[in-house]
Amino acid sequence: MSRFELDHHSELVAVEKVTSEQRLEELCQSWLEQDVLAIDTEFDRTNTFFHKLALIQVYDGDEIYLIDPLVIDDLSAFGEVLKKESILKVLHSCSEDLEALHNSYGFPMSSVFDTQIAAALCDFGQMLGYGNMVELLLGLTLDKEHTKTDWLARPLSEEQKIYAAQDVQFLLPCFYRLREKLLEKGHYGFVLEDTQSIYQAIAHQGDFEHAYLKIKGAYRLQPKHLLRLKKTVAWREQLARDKDIPKTFIFRDHHLLEICQHPKPSTGLLLQLGCNRGSIRKYGSELLSIIAQADKSDSSEWPDPVLAFHKLPSAKQKLKALKQEAQQIAEANDIPEQALTSKRLLEYVIQTDLGVMSRPNQFWNGWRKELLQKRFEQRLTEFS
Repeated sequence: MSRFELDHHSELVAVEKVTSEQRLEELCQSWLEQDVLAIDTEFDRTNTFFHKLALIQVYDGDEIYLIDPLVIDDLSAFGEVLKKESILKVLHSCSEDLEALHNSYGFPMSSVFDTQIAAALCDFGQMLGYGNMVELLLGLTLDKEHTKTDWLARPLSEEQKIYAAQDVQFLLPCFYRLREKLLEKGHYGFVLEDTQSIYQAIAHQGDFEHAYLKIKGAYRLQPKHLLRLKKTVAWREQLARDKDIPKTFIFRDHHLLEICQHPKPSTGLLLQLGCNRGSIRKYGSELLSIIAQADKSDSSEWPDPVLAFHKLPSAKQKLKALKQEAQQIAEANDIPEQALTSKRLLEYVIQTDLGVMSRPNQFWNGWRKELLQKRFEQRLTEFS
């Protein structure tokens, strides 16, 4: 066990590095009685598909703990803490932390509060960084981020430990200020619902059937070629996970799009398109084989065309109309418009209304539907 005190702006906080399963279990037993914990993670994802989790930071309001997953094999006790609904887990910009924890251990998670989402709902701006939030809410200036540090290297330097500890040190005071504002407005539950939507999207990533809808420019493909794209993108998604490599290490989006449009795909064409030679050598023949198999499919298997949003009937007018509705609803409910909707969300609502296939939107969830759906549906009937 190693301990030190973090001295920042006259605030002394004890920091303990947790490197044994027994100590982690002791701590988790005490955390199971807590109402709220601040959590953060450090990871590396440079050359892998999945995050390589390097550190888990927990602050219980008294002490900061740096859990080392590189030396503790069994973290199931911590999984029980993440799962327990009565413990609020406070994170900032939580999606990658949740993804790292879920993909590393498969722990189910509940009751997550994202201070970045909360700050947006409190009108402190979209996508507010942790350092900016601390400065805005607490008047403290943190050291610059360790953007290029190697978190997987051991031993961790004192500077790394201090930075990691500071990443959770101010989460709870920020949370309490944000919670107060949200409770006044009646918007506290919105944050929990949005973070749950993020987690659900992470936990259900196994279906790659519609992954091709995320490829920019898919609308340019005819249905026959769209089947090629659907099959090759699903193959690439699975291969990236199986080999734990970034998707770009296989083939890039625009290369798949181009090869799937070509009447005669070949190795030579892959070279001509500028695909990585190593990728062609390792995966080229398999890619061409999948395209050839797709071409043998009956036309009944061809996907519906992906329609570019701007080509949908009255797309521009509908978008403008829904934006007007959203502005009025946001103002009436004291919610910043950017926190309520986005252009992508409005486009998704319009596409869904027309029965057009589009990429899912995790933020078309309960509280937004309650505020927006009826008014949106009424407004869209004007275009029928």
